[in-house]
Amino acid sequence: MTTITATQTAQTAQAMNELHGRKASGAMNDFKGYAGAELRRTLRDPLYLFLGIVVPIGFYLLFSGLFGSSPHAPGTLSGNVEIMIAMAVYGGIWACLVATGPRIANERSNGWVRNLQLLPISPWKVLIGRALVAILFALPAMLLVYATGVIVHGVSLSFGEWVAIILSMWVGVWPFAIFGIALGYVTNETTAFGVTYGLYMVLTAAGGLWVPPAILPSTMLSIAKTLPTYHAADLGWRIANGQAPELASPIVLVIWAVAFLVLAALFVRRAAKVR
Repeated sequence: MTTITATQTAQTAQAMNELHGRKASGAMNDFKGYAGAELRRTLRDPLYLFLGIVVPIGFYLLFSGLFGSSPHAPGTLSGNVEIMIAMAVYGGIWACLVATGPRIANERSNGWVRNLQLLPISPWKVLIGRALVAILFALPAMLLVYATGVIVHGVSLSFGEWVAIILSMWVGVWPFAIFGIALGYVTNETTAFGVTYGLYMVLTAAGGLWVPPAILPSTMLSIAKTLPTYHAADLGWRIANGQAPELASPIVLVIWAVAFLVLAALFVRRAAKVR
């Protein structure tokens, strides 16, 4: 963790220099400069690259090896496809969380947030920029899992199904960027990673991403269907199976997004008062 913190601190210093060079450019250019600096910092973050990209692919290969070749009933998805979709959501969610929660908590401690206040950008625009960067980086994390499914297991879907799955599931993980912002303002640099990763593991496991939902006990499946992790994946499971997504999925995702937004607003305001 010390190595990661030192790396993030160096990245923060470099990004500060980039932004201070733009201070006289106007609000819009400052906002673009901030978003660009965040993009570059995330690309240089080994934590994102490993946990957001390498781990989901590794888990996909592991779980598809365990469950992928199991017989499946007519009209249901093969294990390779079902697990591919679950691990794409798994990777997309972590990309959203790692680009927000631990990074924000660290920046609140090392002075980055105070430096941003010197720029003509409102605090809420800064948070919007951070959320945009997070959801942008969720996409390649998910695409690489799909590519692994095609290359390693020969997953084959129609062009329309691929487009619908990629877009709907990408949008499905967006609420977790808001959740990450909330976590970044309720934790500190010492606890942020542990809390974020712990909640991430609980939500993905309870949401049916670790094992095929069909083999979950009925109680666990009922719990999974209340969580955004399950419904982000269910969008893809249904499309891949030639079905239209259930209306419940976008409704549940919107409800959780609003809940995360309320939490984020409360924690951001509380942190501002404490400061």
